[in-house]
Amino acid sequence: MADVKVLKDKVKGEVDAVMPRLVEMSDWIGKHPELGSEEVESSKLLAGELGKHGFKVEMGVLGMPTAFKAVYKGKGKGPKIAFLCEYDALPGVGHGCGHNIIGTSGLGAGIAVSKLMKELPGELWVVGTPAEEGHGPSSSAKKRMAEAGFFKGIDAVMMMHPMGNSKITVATGFLAITGIRIEYAGKTAHAAADPQNGLNALNAAVLCFIAIHANRQQLRRDANPVVHGIITEGGLASNIIPDRAVLQFGVRSSDDTYVPTLVQMVENSAKGAAIATGCEVKVTVSPGLKSNVRNPPLEKLFVKAYKELGVEAEDPDYTAAQPPGGSTDFTDLSHFVPGMHTMVGFTKADITGHSRELCAATMTEEGHRGMEIGAKVLALAGVEVLTDAKLRAEIKDAFDKAKK
Repeated sequence: MADVKVLKDKVKGEVDAVMPRLVEMSDWIGKHPELGSEEVESSKLLAGELGKHGFKVEMGVLGMPTAFKAVYKGKGKGPKIAFLCEYDALPGVGHGCGHNIIGTSGLGAGIAVSKLMKELPGELWVVGTPAEEGHGPSSSAKKRMAEAGFFKGIDAVMMMHPMGNSKITVATGFLAITGIRIEYAGKTAHAAADPQNGLNALNAAVLCFIAIHANRQQLRRDANPVVHGIITEGGLASNIIPDRAVLQFGVRSSDDTYVPTLVQMVENSAKGAAIATGCEVKVTVSPGLKSNVRNPPLEKLFVKAYKELGVEAEDPDYTAAQPPGGSTDFTDLSHFVPGMHTMVGFTKADITGHSRELCAATMTEEGHRGMEIGAKVLALAGVEVLTDAKLRAEIKDAFDKAKK
């Protein structure tokens, strides 16, 4: 086997070689956003590029049309690693979460490492995971894949995610999340002539919101609770008593065991508002996502890889002590296989996520540099996992201990 330092220098060079194409693809996806479960052109673009580089590509895995699995085999049996790609956009803001960068960074790392596989035993996977933002029938694709045993036998699953700042983190905490849909059924009536004959579903929705707000003060602060929601339907005309209103809520917490308490609070608020207004209510609770499992050996590996790129990552223990912010289906995956979801801040100015401003920033020189850093850190880490049996044992041991 070639010297690891030689392999690392080579893999960085391979990322440099493919960068012009990665920029082209990232910007194209950024300019042609597709919602989750509908990423037909984006997934085809990424999977097609992998096929051109010798990967064996399977489209439509586990019944998800825009999911793919691309495999490149080494010179014999050995360890297996997987780089993940996301490529779904957000409604109204396009790639305001930078998934165009995520998809092409994973792709770039995969292509770069594949050029070394003739010298290495094992397998390299690049996996397309649709609908991370929760839209459509393929939502929570990583969770579905993990539960189906898709990643069984993989030594480490890795991906990057961009941020609108200059921070680099490798131990970012994520919140467990569960979605709740609330549907009120009332009775229409003329809003001026005979409102007494109506049952106002919109009033029920408003009361539900007020009841939830009234409970916020009593929520456990140490569990980092978050409750957010919108009214998606609330009537068709102001002179008609609305007979239907629909709300969509999400409840989050860093403590998986606290999520059922939050769900019950929302359900009770919904039922109380129904009783108060005489409406009927239907509450549907989604399966939800868990919080993430840390893996210290993987964290140390990524800190080291960033240093080799001349980039300083935040101390993992400091990061882990901060309140978590977002949620992702990668968290459920981290309960099935050792995983790393590193965050790459790529802008000098602070830009909030899920915004049109972040979408635009992904298609700038800063965005392209962030994509390059992401691809290189994944590739460097991938080389180490493939070549270091002791490291793989440490990663597995940490995972097993965390799951006990």
